[in-house]
Amino acid sequence: MQVGVWRVSVCQLAAKARATTTTTAISAIATATKFQAKKVYKQSQTDVLCKLRKGCQGFAKLALNSTREGGNNQLCGERIQTAAIRATQLITKRSFVSYSRYSASTIMNSYCKELTLMTYDIIGFDLDGTLLRYDLQHMTTLIYNSLKQYLVEHKGYPEALLQQKLDMDFLQKGLILDGTRGNVLKLSHEATILRASHGTRLLSDAEIVAIYGPERRWDVSTAFYKDPLSTWNGPSSLQMRALLDFFDMPSSLVFAQAVDIVDRNSGSSGAPKEYKVWEDLLDGLMLNYSRDNFSNDKSLYFKAMRADPQRYVLRSSDKLISWLQELRANGKKLFLLTGSNIDFANLTATQALGRDWQQLFDFVVTFAKKPGFFTMKRPFLVVDNEAKHELPGSELNLETDLKSGEIYSQGNWHQLHLSMAKLLNKDTVEARALYFGDNIIQDIYTPVKHRDFDAVAIAEELSLVDQKDYQFNSVMSSNFWDSYFFIGDTPTLWSGFIANYAQICVSSMDQMAQMPPTERIVSTNVNGFYPAMPQQLMSSNLTTSWHGGGV
Repeated sequence: MQVGVWRVSVCQLAAKARATTTTTAISAIATATKFQAKKVYKQSQTDVLCKLRKGCQGFAKLALNSTREGGNNQLCGERIQTAAIRATQLITKRSFVSYSRYSASTIMNSYCKELTLMTYDIIGFDLDGTLLRYDLQHMTTLIYNSLKQYLVEHKGYPEALLQQKLDMDFLQKGLILDGTRGNVLKLSHEATILRASHGTRLLSDAEIVAIYGPERRWDVSTAFYKDPLSTWNGPSSLQMRALLDFFDMPSSLVFAQAVDIVDRNSGSSGAPKEYKVWEDLLDGLMLNYSRDNFSNDKSLYFKAMRADPQRYVLRSSDKLISWLQELRANGKKLFLLTGSNIDFANLTATQALGRDWQQLFDFVVTFAKKPGFFTMKRPFLVVDNEAKHELPGSELNLETDLKSGEIYSQGNWHQLHLSMAKLLNKDTVEARALYFGDNIIQDIYTPVKHRDFDAVAIAEELSLVDQKDYQFNSVMSSNFWDSYFFIGDTPTLWSGFIANYAQICVSSMDQMAQMPPTERIVSTNVNGFYPAMPQQLMSSNLTTSWHGGGV
């Protein structure tokens, strides 16, 4: 339903209130019933529905005031109050708002996204990049060097690659690799190519148009923009890669420098028609992060992390830990959902959250295989908490209730949601869920688009906006690519996803922990950036058709 229609309806009803109290009362119920019957984009109970409740109550109160001089004031007043209560109940009733949808692009100028944690029953958290933060200087250096070494030692690249320097200015989360052409791309919120490089060389606008056409589009990245999961696996995954997190971010420079070396060594034959660098690099990423290599020293990344975790993992604040405990004290069911295997998750969580980190959550799920965790029905396996591995033969039936306090591996959202809802003595449609995560596709887009979640995006890049003394400024800021959120006055792909799918977006969980869990958090903008929107986005054409806010 268009907000313009609602605004007209309220104004009309308020105007009619002075003419006839009976019409007002009936119209109030009719307006609420109209919202009940029509599906629009989901919006949170704490924003649009709040406006509707206030609207119904407001015009009913106006009607009441307008009839106080009449002869049957008490009867009319009672009828109007009853109508207003009935209208409010209809708007608030979960049986229809659970499936309501609301287009934020039609919301009044006064609208801002907001978050009230107390309206949720279940609250989940990603681990890496969310509840724990990394020392980005040291971790980026480690990943960059380990990937270069892999290409030289396992794929036969010239040792000249090892001599290349780590250029932090070339790095940025969210870049897209065009593996076949050897290009690195930065996309707009509408999937046009804003900026691109071949290897480490910046391409001119004319070169971008010559390669990708006058519309500056690549069909594979456009398919990703329309449906990110369609390119997650299969042939498209060998052509492109979206560098979605800090584990992926150093890949852009290794990829680009390897392309440069391939070009230099091509000789008279010229640059190859199709580059194989991305396929080789993908093998390196798989070796680096495969759970099978956590303890066998094949992964230089895991080897370094095991030897000196405090060098790479930052200690989470005591305030954040207290904030989590306060959520549970307020009756919320908390779960940790991470793609890391239990051994690596235990290493990093112990460093960040302390030895008793498991006690902060009702459920812990490791090796979750997101985004498939939200879209598929993989079985859970039980984790041996002492040995830190999956128990052989422990695969659970999809109908089995999960036990609070246990650690599980793999699994699916449907079963976890049902188990937590039962602990709350609620149906799943009543047990509202919220998830915090930093991976925009795995943690924000997928649960909101494909399941009944709301989500809060963690974008550490906002620290460049709201913290003058941000410690990783040299890693996160880029003159080569400009801001993670925009180029000029054009929003990036990730600004678009955040605006469309995140309830709000904050720089870190520590920022959340600065406020009591009971406090209502209101952003200053329709796109949900908190505490403020990056200034350049304020004058951009970033719009939102809000898909979140299930109530």
